[in-house]
Amino acid sequence: MFHQASHDGRRLVEGLLCQNGESLDWIDDLRQLQAKYLEKSPQRAQRDCSAGCPACCMTAQVDATPIEAIAVSEYLRNYLDTDDLFNVKNRLTRVTKLRIAQINAQAPQRPLACGLLGLDGKCSIYPVRPIICSGVFSLNQNECAKAEREAQAGDFSQSIPLDQEAIQATGGISGTLQRVLVEHGLDGNLYELSSAVLAALQVPDCLEHYLNKEDIFQNAICTDPHSPPRKRIVPKPKFLNRRASRPA
Repeated sequence: MFHQASHDGRRLVEGLLCQNGESLDWIDDLRQLQAKYLEKSPQRAQRDCSAGCPACCMTAQVDATPIEAIAVSEYLRNYLDTDDLFNVKNRLTRVTKLRIAQINAQAPQRPLACGLLGLDGKCSIYPVRPIICSGVFSLNQNECAKAEREAQAGDFSQSIPLDQEAIQATGGISGTLQRVLVEHGLDGNLYELSSAVLAALQVPDCLEHYLNKEDIFQNAICTDPHSPPRKRIVPKPKFLNRRASRPA
């Protein structure tokens, strides 16, 4: 499933780059492709997730590609009024500062609720949430609750049974999205969601600037710096390109 999802994902992302459409269109198309694979999982009937359960949002760090963060920022701009958007920015800022403090060992390692989790315990960006969020399904909600309790106490060892076929398909699509972006000279690194959305909200017409290869996410928390502009690619020494001279 991983390889087929990767293949279909490549064809889709290449087409989206050619179309030069809106970021929300990207997410719609990626989600439709993902949904086809999620329906095929043999563990689909065993999924124990339910609407309004925020366990994952309370314990897991979500990593997203620049395209996904930009789509979330556009959704927030389009659908929130000024006051609500101001409050979301404040939450994102608070979560980002706490995450940085944890990375620098200046704060205890405790789970942080997603900055985009609403006060009602529901995802405030559900229609445009990153594909990793829409591709992870627990097979035991009681284990989710237990993992959340343990994490709050500082124990992150609790494992949760998950729909592995869904994860494979989602990983294939997400990985291909990153690779194709990098192949086109774009930022395809992964960023912590709250910090990436906060960065995107600072830039009007963010997608246009991103596609022009501007470094939009230099102040976001990069969780996987596998390519430029986060990772500097060191060229091979010139002598390695020379052909060894051989005696006649």
